[in-house]
Amino acid sequence: MMDAKIPIIEPLAREQRLYERGTARILGLVKDETWKSGDRLPAERELADAFGVSRTVVREAIKVLEAQGVLETVTGSGVYVRPPDSSVVSRSLQTYIQLLDQDDIALRLTEIRRVLEVEIAALAAERATPEQRDQLEQLCREMRQQQDCAEALATLDLRFHLLLADATQNQLFRILLTPLIEQLGEHFLYMWEGYGPRPLERVFEQHEALVTAIQHGQVEQARQTMTGHLAYSCEVLQESLQRKRPQDIE
Repeated sequence: MMDAKIPIIEPLAREQRLYERGTARILGLVKDETWKSGDRLPAERELADAFGVSRTVVREAIKVLEAQGVLETVTGSGVYVRPPDSSVVSRSLQTYIQLLDQDDIALRLTEIRRVLEVEIAALAAERATPEQRDQLEQLCREMRQQQDCAEALATLDLRFHLLLADATQNQLFRILLTPLIEQLGEHFLYMWEGYGPRPLERVFEQHEALVTAIQHGQVEQARQTMTGHLAYSCEVLQESLQRKRPQDIE
């Protein structure tokens, strides 16, 4: 594979936090495909000369872009442009969520899910492939088969909602939803462990009604069913957290 050539580059203006300008310039060259996925960047010294800055500035810019998943350093070979990786975005968002104040984070995330997943359900009804419809039905059957195992139900529930995001045929929904759902993993388990008057049958029926709407391409019905399902989930989550708080205080 040939090295990427140095394009015509204007020297960077010498301002505070110069490496940030270097980061933006390199990212721009990747975005406009001057340097394509798989290309090896010119040597650090060549980049420094082209940008009119020190090698330290170039090195810091590369570190930033490596952290963002844009570049990758291969020991003994050089720095390469990485293919787009959506998991980097999801991991970054999940890290941010984990660092937030945890007191009411579960309810905050549930509110966001109610905004996203209602339209996800509608789009899934419009766009899901036959294979995805079959997979959703299969997950519903597996939930009934695993009704005595809360951990298995929580895992299947997570897979169900992520599959709905995939069924929109818009990968951005999966990128946005994945960290929210994974952060709520513990609360999914709470809700499936059996608490108060919540019957499993009601939850199974909600999932199945949603799949039926998607199977028949009923966009508005899918939207309404998901609205009801998430409202109920939020209600159950609030009750679960209220029961848990007195134990935490002790």
